Amino acid sequence: FVQDLKRKFLHCSSSMDPGQCFFPREVVKDIRTPVFILNPAYDAWQVQHVLAPEASDPQHSWQDCRLDITKCSPEQLQILQGFREELHDAMREIKQKKDWGIFIDSCFIHCQTLNSVTWHSPSSPRVNNKVSHLSSRD
Repeated sequence: FVQDLKRKFLHCSSSMDPGQCFFPREVVKDIRTPVFILNPAYDAWQVQHVLAPEASDPQHSWQDCRLDITKCSPEQLQILQGFREELHDAMREIKQKKDWGIFIDSCFIHCQTLNSVTWHSPSSPRVNNKVSHLSSRD
């Protein structure tokens, strides 16, 4: 097993592809310190580079949707909804951890904490009537 991953990542097994051990879905299984996970349900970077990368879209059918979610077709929106559901499914185990927190909003964005409009402004997403950067501290 690659560089003793079995000892470092208890969740990894010899039946797993060793590269899978480094995906966040697997790594969090061995984290003991409480963590607060912040992620958009529709991560713009993932949509543009993983779900519908330009190189795998020779007909450019995702071109408009990839850059602006309001320009997605009903079929594309259904695919995005499936992408969102997969994220929620991946969080299932994490939701069971009592000291951990999760904030998933429906913004079509990436790295929302770096943008003051999406993180620090009065119009940023709210949880229990608190803007997101304040609610993440509770």
